[in-house]
Amino acid sequence: MDDMAKETGDRRKTHIPMLDEMLGGGMPAGTSMLFTSTPGVASEVFGYQIVAERMANDGDVCFMYTNTRTPIEIEHVFHRYGWDLRSPIDSGQAFFVDSISPMMGMPAIGKYVIDDFAKSEEAVKNAISDIAGGTAVIEDISTLLDTIGVDQTFELIDALNRAARSNDVNMIYMFTKWNYENVALERLSAIVDCEVKLFSVEEKVIYRQVFAVTKSNWIETSGTKIFFEVLEPGGVRVFIPKLLVTGPYNAGKTTFTHAIAPDAVSVERQTFELFPTTVGLDIGHIDRKGFSADVFGTPGQERFDLLLEPLGRESIGAFIVIDSTKPETFVRAKEMLRMCRTEAIPKVIVANKQDLPDALAPAEIKTKMALWEDIPIVPVSAASKEGLNEALDMLFSLIYRI
Repeated sequence: MDDMAKETGDRRKTHIPMLDEMLGGGMPAGTSMLFTSTPGVASEVFGYQIVAERMANDGDVCFMYTNTRTPIEIEHVFHRYGWDLRSPIDSGQAFFVDSISPMMGMPAIGKYVIDDFAKSEEAVKNAISDIAGGTAVIEDISTLLDTIGVDQTFELIDALNRAARSNDVNMIYMFTKWNYENVALERLSAIVDCEVKLFSVEEKVIYRQVFAVTKSNWIETSGTKIFFEVLEPGGVRVFIPKLLVTGPYNAGKTTFTHAIAPDAVSVERQTFELFPTTVGLDIGHIDRKGFSADVFGTPGQERFDLLLEPLGRESIGAFIVIDSTKPETFVRAKEMLRMCRTEAIPKVIVANKQDLPDALAPAEIKTKMALWEDIPIVPVSAASKEGLNEALDMLFSLIYRI
């Protein structure tokens, strides 16, 4: 593997958000990846998403070795996630190695059919030869361990990996980690080129799903843990539990929140002032470029400052919306930064109302605000939805720096 570790050339994308960045661009040809999940954590979607996206975007030829779901069930799962599996199957771009239907007494569906897990090697090696340069998903290693035993399972994986390297095929293995002995888990990790662990963590009373690259033969692993959720349709999304939107009164926070999260809801009342003012929270959700985030917008009046500290303490990123035409409010913006304790989290200054003639440029705003660190300032017109994507991409990149 030394030559592989030195390789900086072509990498093949997994199309799993953030995973490719963690792997230096993706997987080298001919390498293997193991997704190890604890029971109850969504896992099969990772393998399905790699296949679906590679077929759609990269023209890959793929096969799936089935031992937990029938091909018909897998096709239904693809449909739920919004991916087309029927067309690639009909065209020959994808096929199944069906090792579950015969054992369930159902008609076999697949280019290759296996009626005994112990006899998988020859059929799967032939399938690998059929998809040279493509991608194979093997599910689920735990089924093989339980049926044919530890030694024979590892001999099978080793043989398949050798065949895959000869044919530049990426092998994707799915594994549910039940109560196996540690020595077996260590052996399994040792015979693959990369391992991604999927597990859950408790956040207050809510369990969040997380993935982390724990081994890679071609790049040093960082140990970064990525929150994720699974959307139907959509597939795997990097999940950001809470983004805060705050800033002085009448800076345009509600307009900004509704612009980045069109389905956001807010509690408003009409005051005697010129504009309606938010007296509760703006709450919305963002789904963009593989990121899924919940957004909370705060009121700007001083009487609601008691909301800032608890919201800021639980947020992992913040937008501070300011009115670019009113530098007299910048002191208040800095005060709100302090109150919501955003010093320790990634943040972006949203310089709103840039469409107005007297709006200050970001460089001028930076000078006048005299911030204690180099915080990005993104020019935006929330009303006309200009600059929104730049602001979102900037904050997402700050939150997950790989």
